[in-house]
Parts: sequence; structure tokens; C-alpha cells
Amino acid sequence: MKTPFIYFCKYISSPIIEKFFLERIEGRENIPSTNFILAPNHLDGKDHWFIMALLKERLKNVRALAAMDSLRTLLISSLLYYFTNAIKVDRRKVNRKNLLDKVVKNLKENRIIVIYPEGNSNKGKNLLKGKTGVAELALKTGVPVIPVGIKTVENSIKRIIKIGKPLYYLKERVFAKNIENDKEKYSLLLRKVTDNIMKEISKLSQKPYQYAD
Repeated sequence: MKTPFIYFCKYISSPIIEKFFLERIEGRENIPSTNFILAPNHLDGKDHWFIMALLKERLKNVRALAAMDSLRTLLISSLLYYFTNAIKVDRRKVNRKNLLDKVVKNLKENRIIVIYPEGNSNKGKNLLKGKTGVAELALKTGVPVIPVGIKTVENSIKRIIKIGKPLYYLKERVFAKNIENDKEKYSLLLRKVTDNIMKEISKLSQKPYQYAD
């Protein structure tokens, strides 16, 4: 993130979020001192500010994947994406390999990557089917995934953030290297890991996930 914006988050926006909009954070001890992939559920655009408050001491090394494929997003979020150095994604014409390569490069540079695996904001009672990008990044790099649940407090503007234990997929990573050229087996492995991540997010957010066995 750009330095002026880091100071803005640390001394202005995050204290406001913590005082007026954040009920509590549970599981801070689960955040590693090394880099990781943060995988929260996604209620709405306000989630970005809650995540920045959560990671306010490490914002220099944080980059997030951000959808930039509609006029509404362009008008509302383009300035935020600029100051946060977001990795912008046009989902209508994304080159998956190029995008993964870019994110892998950031992870190898010890950056923290924030990805909402639902892919879209979702205020519904159930989680959306998880996209497989987080799983593939974990298998390609060995970096742990930190599942996060964000939920609103009933009859309140405040939210609760629950941070789960790091998820390591080291055995799956070895297996992935052996089957990467077998598209069917590789896709099944990505789905299995993705659903495992989503089930952890489900426990933390208390939103059911209906797509796993």
C-alpha cells in the first residue's frame, strides 16, 4: 500500500472502525509472523476497511485481489484500489495463468495476499461456492491460508471478525506436482482443498456452506 494511505489507515480509519463499527476480533493469535493468504467471507465493500483495521500494523506488505469489471466499481472503488496497490481483476476477460503468476510472485516476495474466495459480495444466509484460486495459490507456494469469518452483530452496525488457525496443504502440494498435467485430477484436488477452506470459513462466519460433502 502507498505510504500516505498506510498512515491514514493506521491513525484515522482503523481507530474509527475499531471504536464504532467493530464489536471484537477473535483469534488474533492465529495470524502468523510470516506471510500468508487471508481468506475471508465477503459481506460487502465495507469488509475492505475491516480487513485493513485487522492488518493495520502490516499494511506495507498487504495486497488484495480486487474486482474491477463494472462502472459502479470504477466509480466507487478505483481510488481505494489505487492507494492500496490492489491487484485489479477484470473477471470478464481474466487470464487465469497470468493472474496466478502475478500473485505467486507477490507471495514469494513475502507479501500478505487478501482474497475473498466467494468471488462476490454476499449478504445471503449461505456462503457462495468457493472459487479455486486460493487453493491453487496455496498449492503452488506452500503459504498457509488463514480463514476468516466476518459477521454482523444482530440489530447493530458492528461486526465481529473471527480468525481461524492456519491451514497448510503440504501433502496436497506434493500430490499436486505429480498430477498437474492431469486436468481432471488437478481440478478435483483444487475443489477438495477449496471446499476444505470454505468449511472453515463457514464455521467462523456461521454461514452454512452447501457445496462440500
